Amino acid sequence: MIGALLVKIAFVTCLISILAYIQHLRKGEENVLKIARWFYHSTVITILLFSATLLYLILTHQFQYTYIWSYSSRELPTPLLISTFYAGQEGSFTLWLLYTSIIGVFLLRYSSRKGYESEVMPAFGLIVQMLLLLIVVKSPFTFVWETWPGEVQAGFVPANGRGLNPLLQNYWMVIHPQVLFAGFSAMGVPYAYAIAALIKRDYKNWIRPATPWIVFGALMLGIGIIMGGYWAYETLGWGGYWAWDPVENSSLVPWLFSVASIHTILSQRKSGAFIRTNLVLGMLCFLTVLYSTFLTRSGVLGDTSVHSFVDPGMWVYWLMIGMLVLFSSIGLVLLMLRMKEMPKVPVLHDYYSREFALFLGSATLVVIAVFITVGTSSPIITEILQGKKSAVEIGFYSKTVLPLGILIGILTGIAQLLWWTKSDKREFFSSLLLPTVLSLATTALLVSLKVHDLRLALFIFGSSFALFSNIQVGSRIVKGNPKYAGGAIAHVGLAVMFFGFVSSSEYDSKQTVSLTQNEPVEALGYTLTYKGYKSLDEEKYAFQVKVEKDGKEYHAAPIMYYSKFNEGLMRNPDVINLKTKDFYVAPLSLESASDAEKKATATFHMKKGDTATMGSMEITFNEFDFPVMEKAAMLEGRKVTIGAKLTVKEYGKKPEELKPSKVMENGAATDQPVRYQDRYEFTIASMQPDRDNKDNSKVEIAVKDLMAVNEQKAKGDVLVVEASVKPFINLVWSGVIILFLGLGVTIVRRAQEARLKHESAD
Repeated sequence: MIGALLVKIAFVTCLISILAYIQHLRKGEENVLKIARWFYHSTVITILLFSATLLYLILTHQFQYTYIWSYSSRELPTPLLISTFYAGQEGSFTLWLLYTSIIGVFLLRYSSRKGYESEVMPAFGLIVQMLLLLIVVKSPFTFVWETWPGEVQAGFVPANGRGLNPLLQNYWMVIHPQVLFAGFSAMGVPYAYAIAALIKRDYKNWIRPATPWIVFGALMLGIGIIMGGYWAYETLGWGGYWAWDPVENSSLVPWLFSVASIHTILSQRKSGAFIRTNLVLGMLCFLTVLYSTFLTRSGVLGDTSVHSFVDPGMWVYWLMIGMLVLFSSIGLVLLMLRMKEMPKVPVLHDYYSREFALFLGSATLVVIAVFITVGTSSPIITEILQGKKSAVEIGFYSKTVLPLGILIGILTGIAQLLWWTKSDKREFFSSLLLPTVLSLATTALLVSLKVHDLRLALFIFGSSFALFSNIQVGSRIVKGNPKYAGGAIAHVGLAVMFFGFVSSSEYDSKQTVSLTQNEPVEALGYTLTYKGYKSLDEEKYAFQVKVEKDGKEYHAAPIMYYSKFNEGLMRNPDVINLKTKDFYVAPLSLESASDAEKKATATFHMKKGDTATMGSMEITFNEFDFPVMEKAAMLEGRKVTIGAKLTVKEYGKKPEELKPSKVMENGAATDQPVRYQDRYEFTIASMQPDRDNKDNSKVEIAVKDLMAVNEQKAKGDVLVVEASVKPFINLVWSGVIILFLGLGVTIVRRAQEARLKHESAD
């Protein structure tokens, strides 16, 4: 009860803060500004309190709350129990709100020092306000008897919760969502600054205080995305880190817009151009986060995405649409009102300038984002146009994004070799020589080894050119002033990551292998031996696989189990990390002795007089053996034996009469099988005697091949796995680290510049 009350209090205090900021913006009263600040800080404190309340209720197993019952249980270890805070829609909205409000505290002080507080905080406060409204509508503090009125008695407390989805029971669940939502929250800042610039009519200077926040948002969101990719690679078992799933894409799009914005802001700082472009991109950083949230949380992708949440309810569905319309309308209306008065800065740079290269690079990123958005939105588009949801084929993304990726690589290298405003053509072409030669040599080498696709060859050339150009320029920058090397470092990371994409996804090797216990099997140049399994908990089993290569021994332990939660078979791969590759073992199935009996057993549904064939045998059902004495015993409730008279014929052998039977006593049935030739066992699986017309009697006969069963039992269990080799996949993760290191250097530099600019203005 107190949690729901605190949510409403925070909603009211946030509204007062926004109104006070607007009042100060109109009249400039200092007392009103103090009120606005006080109420915003009160909002944050209240949000912290109800977030702490929710966490306390989770940790103390208060299962009378629907949200806590739905996602937690007493069996979960503490880190995973804490992660249930954001496992569902209500909790993830709360986490987003929590991080947004905390960022707002730092933004308040930061924007106050920069002279933007009264313009920035109303827009940012409105983001907090709408997130609070989501929590009011979709509250994590709803009781189970409120969720299911009439079905659950008021005051009822379940003994245990439903638990966390096994797919989420991973240490990445503790880290990944928090980083991703920190990125989502940070994307609200460039939107607020863009709105502030339009309100203040400051179309030039706003980019300086906004730049560190845009880079920070890109850094956090990018780390969150790659963490999700590694989680998928390590846990889900389909052997990759990116599946172009709609929910994955919807996180990528705002990141692309933020990176595009970083580059066009550089051009505006140097030339004053791209004023409208940067305002629009700043707003799109957040608007695409809202669209991403709508896709993820509205249920519209429920039939086409493995990650999408189910239908959240009518109110939340329309509220998310309302948020998207509201924030889009605010930005669009202000942009239209200010359009005529914005300075029109002529483009003074020529084609041989860094500004032009940055413009082309940013435009390419925007086009990629648009293509991905269209592909991601295809279920919505097709439902509107055709009345039926359908997702685009994965090939759509490779056809559209790969050519643009080639262009990104080349532009990433060219931009570093050009000077601002204008470059000397002779010097520029001279600087192209070394990276071009090295790129051609690298491409030729890889083509001679394994690359036979023209598009991939061009992609490798573009990636090589980006790598060598940025190393060439970056080495000079590091020797001079390392704090200016952020861009070059980030671009080197991007190029390395591109190489990892090609090597790990296009040239991996796969083989499905059946591993009989303790019998070595050769696969992909490795020797695999299944050694048995061990129980990890009540459900999970780890299957021990010894992997040998060149005299070295490694051990993999993929996991496979039946999940009661998902009512299906769950598989978790294991990865052996080698220097230049990963050896990936994904479990597919386990054929145990009991499975062998099922595979070695054939069943036949027969009516009187029917004949079935199994191998060289002909099996005829003659009739049921149900004597009068047995019928009397049935009427008296005594033990009854009913048999099925069969004739088995086999080429070159005399026909034999068999009579498998069932003994029924006290409501229980016991099989009495019979054997044929000491190899086959006949059993009555089911029967339907017809007292009135014996010709309509039906029987189901099960015939088990005992030799096949014994052979399998002698061999032991058979583990079926998909083994794959991922060459140079570490380039993906190494490139990501280098990329984010470069973004970190850029954040520090831009923050210092913003502080120095403000101090000089004072």
